[in-house]
Order: sequence, then C-alpha cells, then structure tokens
Amino acid sequence: MNLPKKIDVIDVTMRDGLQHEEIFIPLASKLYMAKKLIKAGFKRIEVGSLSHVAYVPQFKDIDELLMELPKEEDVEYTVLALNKKAVERAVDLIAKGAKIDRVLTGQIATSEAYAKKNMRKTHDELFAEAEESVKVLHNAGVKKVVANIGTIFGCPIQGAVPIERAYEFVDRCFDIGFDEVEHSDPDGKANPKMISEYFDEILARHPDVEKHSFHIHDIRGMGIAGYLAAMQTGIKVFDVSVGGIGGQVANIVDRVPVKGSGEYYFDSRRTGLVCTEDFVSMVNDMGIETGIDIEILFSFGREMEKILGRELSSLTSSLKSMSGY
Repeated sequence: MNLPKKIDVIDVTMRDGLQHEEIFIPLASKLYMAKKLIKAGFKRIEVGSLSHVAYVPQFKDIDELLMELPKEEDVEYTVLALNKKAVERAVDLIAKGAKIDRVLTGQIATSEAYAKKNMRKTHDELFAEAEESVKVLHNAGVKKVVANIGTIFGCPIQGAVPIERAYEFVDRCFDIGFDEVEHSDPDGKANPKMISEYFDEILARHPDVEKHSFHIHDIRGMGIAGYLAAMQTGIKVFDVSVGGIGGQVANIVDRVPVKGSGEYYFDSRRTGLVCTEDFVSMVNDMGIETGIDIEILFSFGREMEKILGRELSSLTSSLKSMSGY
C-alpha cells in the first residue's frame, strides 16, 4: 500500500460538530474541549463559526471563546468566516489579540442549488466575494486562507453534479490566491474508487499535498474507507469529529426554532463526520504518525457523551471499554 508516514488530523468537533447540536453548549465546556484536544496531541483544531447569531446561535459566544483559547504556539486554530461581515469580525478579533491561524472562507458548493440555499448567492457572486476575502485576511496576517469546495460527488438538494465543475472550481480558488482547498463530501456519497480518481486528477493539477484537505460526512458509513483511498493518492490532511458528531446547522436550539440553514436534508441521525476516535485508531495501528494519544482521546470521547447528554457513534471507544482495546 502507498501510505504516508505522517498525516495531519484536524478535529472539527467544536465547529462542525457543535453546529448540529440542538442544545447550547456553554463557553466553559467549549474551552474544556479545546484543552482536552490539545492535551491529546491535536495541533489543528477548528473552533467555531463567525456566522450571524440568528443563523448559528451555538456560536453566540465565539468572540469570548477566541479570546480565551490557550495561546499555544504550535496549535493552529481555524474559524469559519463565510461572508464579508464574518471576515471583518475575524480581522477585528485578530487586532484585539485573538489567535486565528486559519480561516475557512469561500464555501463554494459545485451545486448551484446548494450554494443558493446555504450562502444565498450565485457562484459568480461567491467567487467575487471570496477573492476580496482572501486579500483582506492575508493583509490581516492570517497564515492560511482556505476555500471549501463542496458537493463534489453529489448534492442532497440537486442530485448529481458534473465532477468537472469541481476541477474548475479548485483551479479558480488557487488562481485567486487561496492557500488551501478543503475538498468536501457533505452527502457522504463518494465511494473509494470515486475518491481515488478525483484526487488523482486534483494532484495532477495541483501536486502540493499541503494545499489540500478532505472533509467527509459519514452518512452512508463509507467515510473511513474514503479517507484511506484519499491517503493512498497522497492526501495527508483530514477533518474528523469526536464521536462522529456534526452536520447541517441546527434549526432548533434549546427548544427554540431558529433560522439555521432551513429544513434538514437527511432524516438519518448519522450526519456527522468520520469519527475522530475510529480514524485515529486505524491510522495509529497502521503505523502512520498522528501525534495523538489514543487513551486521552478515548477518555475525552466518553466525556463528550456526558456533555452532550447522549451516546455517540465511536466504535473503537466502546470496544476499548469492553475488551481492553
């Protein structure tokens, strides 16, 4: 097998994971999550969204969180800033002393229907705004400005989308100055063969693997196999969430209906990303370096069940407790 010696695991529990939760998670709990992830060895953590509180009330405390996060030199914090106002907030927070190392902006789904529903803009409008955001964030000193190319393998609203559009959009993102592209499968639709073929083409066009990351929602249970397929093509950066939580922005928070992003796409309760514990267990056992302490991670996963008030979907964490894994 053609496998890397080392990979980067970006934990997105605090952003993608929590945005789907229908209860508000207090600031103290979010800070605890960050500290436990750092203790477990994570160097790259996605900590929240700067979207308007009316749409994502889970992050009404994001300013305070960003100011209070541990300022570890070797830990990279990512925030989501998807429009001009959010980018301006990020710049203002940086000026106030917040540690924001990586900003995910330019969420450009290849599906026009998905883009209009989630971003309320056309593709041309999204690219024009993204080009300006890249300049503003670089000028503010942000080290990595990242575009998200979504619905690559299909859209939960529109259905099939030509794969060639994803190649075109990735080219355009690098042309306008993005440092990295996060390739996203929010529908969890891609099988390993599709993923291998996709990244073979992407890396032929843009061979620097440091400029790419992969983000799968494990809705159909193929996510971990998809990550392995991507790894074999050379991809080394992967998004995961503790207990496999995450998904579409919640439309109810603390029993109050909110705007969110509208009606949920999926009836399934399994809408989150590839589970952090399961993925790290797999790659650690394969001898691939992650720098992550699996025992601390397992312990944190069980604490997350108590924080969220429900059982999560890690397979390896429960195996450990039953059989001394």
